[in-house]
Amino acid sequence: MKFDVLDIGQKGWSEALNRISPGNSDINFLPDWYKTWQDFEQASPKCIVAEIEEFLFVYPFFIKPIEGYCLDKTYYDIQTAYGYGGVITNLTKLPDSVVQKFNRNVNNWLFENGVVAEFIREHPLLNHCRRDATYQKVRKNVYIETSRDYRIPDKKARQNVSKIRKNPDISVQIDTDMNQLDEFVRLYNLNTVRLNMGSYYHFPTDYFTKVRDLLGKNARLINILYQDKIINTNLFFFFGNKGTMHLAGSDHDYQALRGNDLMYFSAIELSKNMGLEILTIGGGITDNDDDSLFRFKSKFSDLHKDVMVGKKIINPAIYENLISQWTEKYPEITAKYQNFFLKYRQTV
Repeated sequence: MKFDVLDIGQKGWSEALNRISPGNSDINFLPDWYKTWQDFEQASPKCIVAEIEEFLFVYPFFIKPIEGYCLDKTYYDIQTAYGYGGVITNLTKLPDSVVQKFNRNVNNWLFENGVVAEFIREHPLLNHCRRDATYQKVRKNVYIETSRDYRIPDKKARQNVSKIRKNPDISVQIDTDMNQLDEFVRLYNLNTVRLNMGSYYHFPTDYFTKVRDLLGKNARLINILYQDKIINTNLFFFFGNKGTMHLAGSDHDYQALRGNDLMYFSAIELSKNMGLEILTIGGGITDNDDDSLFRFKSKFSDLHKDVMVGKKIINPAIYENLISQWTEKYPEITAKYQNFFLKYRQTV
């Protein structure tokens, strides 16, 4: 068995991904994906690359020291980057014994290197190999099989798109060079404020610049224009056979024009034209089927995938110590973050 833990600058990370078919991978596993989030997360990207017989495993994550508590030495936790992650493999059918051997080796490395806990944002379309963690459903994603003959299933949404496409003042712009990035950032930030999204989702401009510089060949901006003004915009990623609507922004003053409907339809059309097979358009803010965002997205498809997160305590004694110290140190926020797995990272 081969087992390596690579830093982001080591070519073995990319070389391992090149040995996995694009259909078994996605943009979220690239070193450059982790580079775009590195400053925001203030953590170090690493990637486990393991080989057992003919099976290749790739598992990227961030590792971050745990600070602000009285501990006997420096401890860490790990988590996958924003978006999706987990373990990917070159083959999708793996014997249980091989997966168990991989997980044992990962667990040993994590414990020996002072890791206390592990948090995994699992890729809904790439979940054939899991860590031996406890998994919890957090929401459902809507996805579309764009390789098939597609028709918007919801009659009203279909009519909205048909109507807006006939409007001579409305046009669709596929910004292949992301020249309108500044306007995208402005509209995205308007959304975060209007929807009262948490501070975690207020990404710095530097993040978006890195996306353009590092991931630009796998990214597009889908812009909906009213006359010459962008009123809706989406950051669209593609890799292998998959497309993803990542983040979006809109000018709420133009909501009545239904540009959002056209933006989603345009992402579907772009995916079809690029020969992609699957487009993920995301889910709601909650796991509730009545979630308004989920219901809107479901107008474009009735195909859903559960979005799961994995949680694993590597060092129970230190984890419980951290929770105890955190509860004593921040009593005013314990109720608010009680269900957070890495709750000791929440401060006032």
